[in-house]
Amino acid sequence: MGPSYKDYYATLGVSKTATEKEIKAAYRKLARKHHPDVNPNNKGAEDKFKEISEANEVLGDSEKRKKYDQYGDQWKAYSQGGSGFPGGGAGGGGFPGGQRVDFGGGFPGDLSDLFGTLFAEQFRQGGAPSGQQQARRTVNFGGGGDPFGMPAPTSRDLESELRLSLEDAYNGGTKGISIQVPTGRYDLDRGGRSTELRRVDVKIPAGVGEGQKIRLGGQGVNGGDVMLTVRLLAHSSFERKGDDLIVEVPVSYTTAALGGEMKVPTIEGKMLTVKLPAGTQSGQQLRLTGKGMPKLKEGGHGDLYARIKITVPKVLSEREHALLTELAGGLA
Repeated sequence: MGPSYKDYYATLGVSKTATEKEIKAAYRKLARKHHPDVNPNNKGAEDKFKEISEANEVLGDSEKRKKYDQYGDQWKAYSQGGSGFPGGGAGGGGFPGGQRVDFGGGFPGDLSDLFGTLFAEQFRQGGAPSGQQQARRTVNFGGGGDPFGMPAPTSRDLESELRLSLEDAYNGGTKGISIQVPTGRYDLDRGGRSTELRRVDVKIPAGVGEGQKIRLGGQGVNGGDVMLTVRLLAHSSFERKGDDLIVEVPVSYTTAALGGEMKVPTIEGKMLTVKLPAGTQSGQQLRLTGKGMPKLKEGGHGDLYARIKITVPKVLSEREHALLTELAGGLA
């Protein structure tokens, strides 16, 4: 029994009429959930991450998606052949140079023979090869091409995203991540080049911002580079505006009216004591110079703004009620 049909739409949890934006959003949500960095030593999560990455690679590309909708998960094999079969015309099978490959399970021979044995049943029944033919279905062709006419991989840059917390961006340092890199092997089950999950260390400059690029030299395909686009995760307390930070600080109505002191948290995890002038209004901001994000180019730090949020008690004691009533009467 061969591998079942790969429904990329079901893998991403979207309908066949999903827009490009919906597909991208579904992929990002699943990628965050199943990413190997979030699920270390979890083979199931790693396999799932590969599945959704494969689905996104096809559905996220309009041309690939069109071919997939037309031919299903064998779209690569059909699109690379001129007559509905991968690699060439009807007679020769499209296998260059009479190459011989040992696939294990008793199937040595040239690639033209292999095509008939391995794919005849698959194209006849709309399924996949069965029995022994499933053994060792990844072929390494090195620099000599592959059975479907695909050229040997050349040096190529890759693009990916690097998700960072605000603390990571503030502190900088080195972060280990996993990236998927195409290899020189052909995956007969997937109908394309196989990929490998590679663990790399990324040097993060302190103060890096949303959308900025970090280049990993030599980590792409055959010595190419990997270009990472920084994506900052939302913080529960701090809001970033350029090199400045904003944090909301609750202040009692009495302190706001009379003046006093308040505690302001910093991104470093410290608490600063700040004097609050009498008559402070809700929404007013107090600046703490040099307590913001590191500045990448200029050096130094941005500022931290404490945004005042005046709080009013839901329940008053009898004395508080009496005093406020008296005060209200005097102001009338």
